[in-house]
Amino acid sequence: MRLAPPYAGPSFSAALTVLVLAGVPHAGSTATEADWHALNASLGNSLQRAQPLAAPCFSEVSGVAKAPDEAQCAFIQDNYLNATYRTSLYSGFIHPYNEGCASSTTDQCLLNPNAPATTPVEGNCTQGLVSERYIEVTGPESVQAALAFSLRTGTPLSIKASGHDYLARSSSKDSLALWTRNLKDMAYHPSFIPSGCGEQKPVQAITIGAGASLGEVYAFADAHNVTFVGGSSATVTAAGGFTLFGGHGVLSPLYGLSADRVLEFRIVTADGVLRTVNKRTHPRLFWALRGGGAGAFGVVLSATFKVEPSIPLVLAYMSFNTTASPAATTTSFLTLLAENAPRWADDGWGGPMGPSYIAMVNPRLPLAAAQRSMASVTAYVAARGGSVSFREFPSFYPFYQEFVAPASSTGLGQPLLATFRTVPRALHASPAGIANITATLQGLAAAGITPAIFQTTPVKYRSSEGGSNYNSSSAASSVHPGWRDSYWLVGGSTQWAWNATLEQRAGVAASLQRATADLAALAPDGGAYPNEADPWTPDWRAQFWGPHYAELLAIKREYDPYGLLRCWKCVGFEEEDVTAAGGDKCWNIFEQGAGQRV
Repeated sequence: MRLAPPYAGPSFSAALTVLVLAGVPHAGSTATEADWHALNASLGNSLQRAQPLAAPCFSEVSGVAKAPDEAQCAFIQDNYLNATYRTSLYSGFIHPYNEGCASSTTDQCLLNPNAPATTPVEGNCTQGLVSERYIEVTGPESVQAALAFSLRTGTPLSIKASGHDYLARSSSKDSLALWTRNLKDMAYHPSFIPSGCGEQKPVQAITIGAGASLGEVYAFADAHNVTFVGGSSATVTAAGGFTLFGGHGVLSPLYGLSADRVLEFRIVTADGVLRTVNKRTHPRLFWALRGGGAGAFGVVLSATFKVEPSIPLVLAYMSFNTTASPAATTTSFLTLLAENAPRWADDGWGGPMGPSYIAMVNPRLPLAAAQRSMASVTAYVAARGGSVSFREFPSFYPFYQEFVAPASSTGLGQPLLATFRTVPRALHASPAGIANITATLQGLAAAGITPAIFQTTPVKYRSSEGGSNYNSSSAASSVHPGWRDSYWLVGGSTQWAWNATLEQRAGVAASLQRATADLAALAPDGGAYPNEADPWTPDWRAQFWGPHYAELLAIKREYDPYGLLRCWKCVGFEEEDVTAAGGDKCWNIFEQGAGQRV
């Protein structure tokens, strides 16, 4: 299926070539009001207009004085820290740098996330990165219409599902936005074989619309007595950027990254073609979509994931107070965690850890064996008067509802920044390597970066279903190879105040970039995780994808020949593309390093 008339055909293709050679897609939109009216008519009058979420609370919007809508403002204030509410709206994003321009203290429209009800309504609300016009995607036709419009007028595109992105890739100033959040259909398949793969053994699977959240998917899977392997946030979409950039969770050590679980995609690629993509129909594109990222190759409408039977779990949760002798205690505890990482990987544990806690689940061991596996850390925590708890759960969903979902909106409304990197398992094999890990994590903490460890890498995962043997390294997916050779994903997070000055923001950005450099020095053979990355990661192509980037770029150019889809440090992004008119300009002012071109 190709772009519908009047956008299809040889004459239009020739015209598109002229437009691209003239640089229209990156030169700013030439769209007139007549063009917008025509697009709206072609969509059945469903082109939408948007203002920033908090606009009803302000007395001035885009320089125009107005009376605040007190009733609507009160509702927004009451729900300002409600992730479900935010993600139910196109203009609702999880972090404020997706709404306002990070490099400007005036190009934004924000309430105080620490006290939204008491924020004065005086002041000017500006559009920021929120698109003035968006399309609620209902099927391939609306995506195809947007692609054709972009090609004809040079209007940039942005793609938003739930709006959680740490690098603000789901919004862009003056773009036409494609919003996929309401593609929520789900279907359970007791015996699924991808299209054209008749020789493949059937497996249990779930097909998920691009807008279905992890919370919704987990409930659906539980209702069908199966387990979906995903992440922690209840409002993140399962088939969006979370999966397309990799996607890790507590079950990943045994069952793989979310990208590993995909059997088939349904996508409108940037050339306007609706495709069913799997290891047989389009093996190169399938490989690219399993880790190469969102916003580069097309607009995913749905994805089909392999699921597991209902799995009983054991949770081990321990914590203690480090105030008595914080430095020595932190060093010894982190050392203990690093020493145990190989055994815990063998035993099937997965989950987060930090300088004074551990919260791991195990789908492999029964309770008694799980307690033996954790004996050394249990003794350590108990000796310091800490809390030790082991819990059994009949399946994943009850565990998720009780322990994960309630905390999954942490950082909502805050300008949270992160940097995370895989650590090669060889570092766990020597005292010197372990000492380096520990020292790096303590260095992050000393610099104001909150350190965290995730034993959620797929180091023990092996798959025969879904994987593409397309590329020269026979990798089943295009994530950085470091994921397969690491026990840990390590790093940390920081933030500036919601109303920080530009100087204060620059200081936080510089601190984060130093932390990124320290992590790279610790693990030069590891990889940075694009979903939880420093927005200013230097040499980002190699850091995000390692040896895969050149091939990913070739695939990008095949399916997006006119360069329609672009976002900050996505496949195909080039530093010279940053202009004052784009949202990318909001990041690059803080960048201390520069990427290297392929």
